[in-house]
Amino acid sequence: MLWQHKISVVSVLVLTLLAGSYVFFLAPRSYSASTVYVLVTPKVPTALQLSKDPALAALNSDNPYLRSADSSLIAQVMVTKLSSSDTADSVVAAGLKPDYTVTLPATSGTGQLIRIEASGSSPANAIATADALGDRLKSELRSVQKVNNADDLYLFTALQIDAPNKATEQFSSRLRALIVVLIGGVILLFGAVSIARLVENSRAAGDDSLSMEERRSSRRRRGPRVARRGFGESPEPSSPEPAPPQRNPVQRGEAAAARDIEPEAAVHHSEPDVHAKR
Repeated sequence: MLWQHKISVVSVLVLTLLAGSYVFFLAPRSYSASTVYVLVTPKVPTALQLSKDPALAALNSDNPYLRSADSSLIAQVMVTKLSSSDTADSVVAAGLKPDYTVTLPATSGTGQLIRIEASGSSPANAIATADALGDRLKSELRSVQKVNNADDLYLFTALQIDAPNKATEQFSSRLRALIVVLIGGVILLFGAVSIARLVENSRAAGDDSLSMEERRSSRRRRGPRVARRGFGESPEPSSPEPAPPQRNPVQRGEAAAARDIEPEAAVHHSEPDVHAKR
């Protein structure tokens, strides 16, 4: 069925092949860089230290996240802050690509790990995005803990444990783009074949209607000739039989009398034959 419309099939296949080759070999690449931070819990002075050092005891220790029983609360807040639209807008304002993810890997000890993975059109762009998000993490971390003006001694700090020194190409992005092109090519192929079949059926229907119209026109053209032939253009008709001559009353009477006499004459003529036989 497809090969019956080989022009459409070959055209779509060539177009799909060219588009797939461009996407796989020449399309812009995507690179990824990641960094990991750990949130370190502050070292809170003991009661003995506070009693011995009045200046230390006078510091503001009102950090709401430090009082929370959930040690991962501050990390969850940071993930929410970095995933907000405000952070994405700041990344765009810096001329970077807002394509990144912030996740919470497994935690260890008293700190919480935050993983930032950023993407860019080049290795430098991906690394710059990861660094910008790391700076944003530090500023947001300090800002949320300063809500009650807590002293720096009672604040969580962000420590970078894996710097984004190298960006790697995301081969999956090219593969996804290639799959999209192939799916689009298949859809376009069936669409082109359907359109070609529709056009072919329309032409066939037009040819059928044209032939029927021609037959009707031919019948209409032959109709007057048949009628004219019936009225005078047919082969010479056979001549009618001549009518018997008209007789006057005297002649009709004589004919009737002759018919009456003929039987009697026949009887008289037959009798001598009978006597002769005897």
